Amino acid sequence: MSENREEKSSQPPVLVDKNAPGTQEKVLSILQEMPSGKLLDAPAGEGALSQRLREAYDVTPVDIDEKYFKLTGLPFKQVDLNQPLPFEDSFFDYVVSIEGIEHLESPFLCIREFSRVLKTGGSLILTTPNIMSVKSRTRFLFYSYHDFFRFIKPGGDFRHNLPEYEHEHINPMTFMELRYAMQKAGLEIAGIFTNRYVKAKRWGIFYSVVKNLIVSLTKKKYPDDPYMISNELLEGEILIVQAIKNS
Repeated sequence: MSENREEKSSQPPVLVDKNAPGTQEKVLSILQEMPSGKLLDAPAGEGALSQRLREAYDVTPVDIDEKYFKLTGLPFKQVDLNQPLPFEDSFFDYVVSIEGIEHLESPFLCIREFSRVLKTGGSLILTTPNIMSVKSRTRFLFYSYHDFFRFIKPGGDFRHNLPEYEHEHINPMTFMELRYAMQKAGLEIAGIFTNRYVKAKRWGIFYSVVKNLIVSLTKKKYPDDPYMISNELLEGEILIVQAIKNS
């Protein structure tokens, strides 16, 4: 495996954004407010996000399967995010992880590693399916699985024989779990966002009743936590969290 890939053609590859609609755009809008620096794209997939970031940032893409990564001209590294990252402490200004944490058996270790390789004051932007939306909560109530977590196939059916790739999501995490993991790793939540807002349309007029009940009960349980009753958490399809590494 070569860490520095040379351009094989004058024409850049056509890479398709396979993330949930609007997710990459929201992440890019958050990064727009920040200066250039070293950025880790983990997992990078085919390289669609790295391709959009490479003009403004010093991007290092990583993923578990080198053959799946199609972008050339960047220092790609083959990395299993369930294992320690092959980078020095405080190496990156930014870490971006789009729809990656739900693929992992060891999400807490991954978040600790993201924090370790971040510089003090650096930002982690992490996205994952929002299992705390009203829509996802009601799905779990009746069907015992959250949005985006329906299918888990036998190991032999996975693409590349790697479960991270065929069943995209094996580890749902609530916002509270993510926040706890980040706090344990020395990261402080700076804001939460979403790609788009969704509602449980089949509920009709009862949707508002269920949402209002959840808001009322949540206010009693978490009276000083504005995130818990935010529209981003209650109606967001993908949860997008920005966290900053403390000193």
